[in-house]
Amino acid sequence: MTSIPSTLIAAALVNNLALVHLVGVSSMLAYSARLKAAGELAILSFTSLLLSGVVNLLLYRWLLQPLGLDALSLLSFTAVSATLVSFGLPLLHANFPLTARRQQLATLLLSANSAVIGLSLLNSESLRSTADLLIYCIGAALGFSLCLLAFAALRQRIDSCDAPRAFRHSPLYLISAGIAAMAMLGFAGLI
Repeated sequence: MTSIPSTLIAAALVNNLALVHLVGVSSMLAYSARLKAAGELAILSFTSLLLSGVVNLLLYRWLLQPLGLDALSLLSFTAVSATLVSFGLPLLHANFPLTARRQQLATLLLSANSAVIGLSLLNSESLRSTADLLIYCIGAALGFSLCLLAFAALRQRIDSCDAPRAFRHSPLYLISAGIAAMAMLGFAGLI
């Protein structure tokens, strides 16, 4: 078992879901126009990634793998993630009605978000211990949420800069995401 801080840092920075593994990039680019909305989505993404990642990991390690049902992993991960998010939606509407109204489409898309399914598939292919992978789920959820917030702040700054017309909006967002991905890969020497 590796140390807990190095596993958290590796999951959040070195193996970032959005920038290194390229899963969940669509939600990072689509829902980061305003910092407050990105903060709400980061909290929702963190909880859904963490819960779905842990439940899917335990499902795979204790049920699918021992029974030899590895081929059903994608289907079961999607079903479990959708079920968890659908059970969480009434809690969200009851406790945070303004967030639920503003992020209605984003909360529905969280159930089949590629980051949620991608984290579960990455965990199922890993040969690490279950305890290490539980810590990895926390780090991956934290890294994805921080990436959403950082990209929202960066996007506000990009929108207010004086860029050439050919680079405004989407091209500059993609260039910035590429530079951020290279920066995340630079942390690989630390761990």
